[in-house]
Amino acid sequence: MRRIPSPLPYLFIALLAAAGLGYFHFVAWQSLSGRVSNAYTGAAMPGVPVVVSSASAAEATPPVRAAAQVTATTAPDGTFYIERIPDMPVVTVNVDGFSPQTIDAQGQRDVQVELVPNVLTGVVLASNGQPVPGASIISGAVRVLSGPDGSYELKGAADDRKLVVKAPGYLSQQIDVGRVVTQNVTLEPFTVKAIYISGDTIATPGKYQGLLDLIDRTELNAVVVDVKADNSGQVLYASELAIVQQLGTASPLISDLGGLLAQLKERGVYRIARLSVFWDQAVTAAKPEWALQSRKAPGQPWIAGNGTRWANPYNPEVWDYNIAIAKEVAQKGFDEIQFDFAYFPSVGELEDIDYGPHAEGKKRVDAIGGFLQKAYAELSPMGTFIATNVLAFTPFVSDDMGIGQSFELMAATNDYICPYLYPSDYPQGFDDFENPAEHPAEIVTRTLSRATTRLQGSGARLRPWLQDFHGRNVTYDAAKVRAEIDAAEAGGAAGWMLWNFGNTYTEGALKAP
Repeated sequence: MRRIPSPLPYLFIALLAAAGLGYFHFVAWQSLSGRVSNAYTGAAMPGVPVVVSSASAAEATPPVRAAAQVTATTAPDGTFYIERIPDMPVVTVNVDGFSPQTIDAQGQRDVQVELVPNVLTGVVLASNGQPVPGASIISGAVRVLSGPDGSYELKGAADDRKLVVKAPGYLSQQIDVGRVVTQNVTLEPFTVKAIYISGDTIATPGKYQGLLDLIDRTELNAVVVDVKADNSGQVLYASELAIVQQLGTASPLISDLGGLLAQLKERGVYRIARLSVFWDQAVTAAKPEWALQSRKAPGQPWIAGNGTRWANPYNPEVWDYNIAIAKEVAQKGFDEIQFDFAYFPSVGELEDIDYGPHAEGKKRVDAIGGFLQKAYAELSPMGTFIATNVLAFTPFVSDDMGIGQSFELMAATNDYICPYLYPSDYPQGFDDFENPAEHPAEIVTRTLSRATTRLQGSGARLRPWLQDFHGRNVTYDAAKVRAEIDAAEAGGAAGWMLWNFGNTYTEGALKAP
């Protein structure tokens, strides 16, 4: 009988050939096709460079067979085709006006690339239809200002499509933009007319309720609430921050901050958190190395002329500590964060201060400006306004007054600049006034005029602190307090705030709602 040859050897050879051809075509000589389109409209995107590179070209052993990187350009219909691509291919498409796309193409023969537009344009208008120039439009880490006609162009919009729009003198807006490239925004005007309320007052229910009743009866529409006390530096609410709990720097006079904010919001009251920054006994006791140090007594905190310690404004850990508190209270619902004592000490043996290694090559204005710049960058995307209190004479001097407060530099990183315009604090003979405290309207008017000139082009607005307490041999009655308010409003201030340490205010100086 004739033996029939076994087909197995031929089958094996055929399989080897097919495998070799498959490897040659799909691995060694893999091709890739695809299409690039606009993710919002679906429209084809012609003339777009498509880069295919190897994810491991640098590490591959032996070296990859194909080129480490190849490029194609999309056709009029948005398609592309590359005949030979590297091993472990990664597709990258980067087009101006769209978020970059990177796609792992291993095992794929066809790749669909949908580019998301990241340029947003629009107009910011007030509720009366007038343009709002100088408004901040913020998306992630990107911030632009609206022009004189209210228009803006924001390049590099964040992928989450969330937008914060705010302008001093208006309420802020937080918008989920969605799949659009044009977003117009309407802002509601709002002028703050505020009183200061301390933690002690909030902890005294009857007194606090009396102030709420005062707000109901008058034009007042805002409060400034201490969340971190000046001098003591104690955090005045039950903070959940690990660093505050670790250092034990909280003394929660405000037992229910969330409830307090909800109550104020229900009444339509604008809420400002006042946070003392560098004059801080609590944190310098818990972390002595964060304090300004003494040259004469190495290893010991420097003591100011009034017997107190100051945290080191050059220390970035001090910055982070205060910014963390500001962010926490912003998340709880405050509309605005107001920084106080954001400056260097001016009382005591200043030449004894050792500023430490963080100060090398830097000036005082670098420390204060750096802190405010970081605070603005981290707080603004939350929709929170930023304000900083400044000394009344800051607009009148060209230097930093020895405390690091440069008017122009601070204006660049704040929504509001808040000078302490207390006529009783002005020296005898200021502007030829024998007793400035007797001339509240003139003092407020002249200081605001000088400050307004120096704020030109910054986008920041002035909102002064006004005196509602008796001064040196001067009784501040309703007429004098009202004179301050009228001068502030006539001088173009973006609102005003009344200061009385004991939180006792002159109702006769206030108009009806």
